[in-house]
Amino acid sequence: MSTHSSFEQDQQLFADTLLKIQIHSALAKEHVQNKKSPLPLLAQSCSILDNLPQSASPHWTDAQRLLISSLKIDTWIAFSDACIQSKDWIQAEASLQRLCTLLEIAAGPLSLRAKKNLSNKHVSNRNKADASTSHSSIPAADPVLLPLDLETNPSTPAALSVLKALDTDPAEEQRQGATMLIETWGKMRQVYENMGKMDMANNFTKRIEKMRDRLKDVVPKV
Repeated sequence: MSTHSSFEQDQQLFADTLLKIQIHSALAKEHVQNKKSPLPLLAQSCSILDNLPQSASPHWTDAQRLLISSLKIDTWIAFSDACIQSKDWIQAEASLQRLCTLLEIAAGPLSLRAKKNLSNKHVSNRNKADASTSHSSIPAADPVLLPLDLETNPSTPAALSVLKALDTDPAEEQRQGATMLIETWGKMRQVYENMGKMDMANNFTKRIEKMRDRLKDVVPKV
């Protein structure tokens, strides 16, 4: 009985979490339309997702866990982009660092923190082109394009997770994570340039080059 009760509680937690993120997304959009800062609401969404108890995860399906992971990444992207647009470089730095941590996990063996002796034969060389980033400026983004906008924006990672969560190629997830990591490093580089921290900016230039080389050198998918 207790196991059944725990299962129901965890399922309710999942549903409540999605509802909260959806509400925050709608309110954040209203804030932008009314020329108010969406940052507090986006920060709350990030906090809600980061503080989900790990004990609930075993009672979720693979699709649910994948959706939460995608929601977490998409929400931190929205928050960091909003910080950048607000020119709040301190929060931008912190939020991008958190996003990098999530994307390092998503990149798996492609992460620069992983061992160098990669033998992943499921990675395509086309990521070299996909992973290009602009050095001159940070690309503009919708600061409140949160991942619950599945109907209006079905191309977000979270939306794709909902549609294909049970038929996902892990290698493709890793490629996407590595590509997004390069893009995020490009934003980090620009933030540090704006802060006048050129040594830090140069470090991210080196990381981008290393990751591009890693994606290029991995055996292509056959």
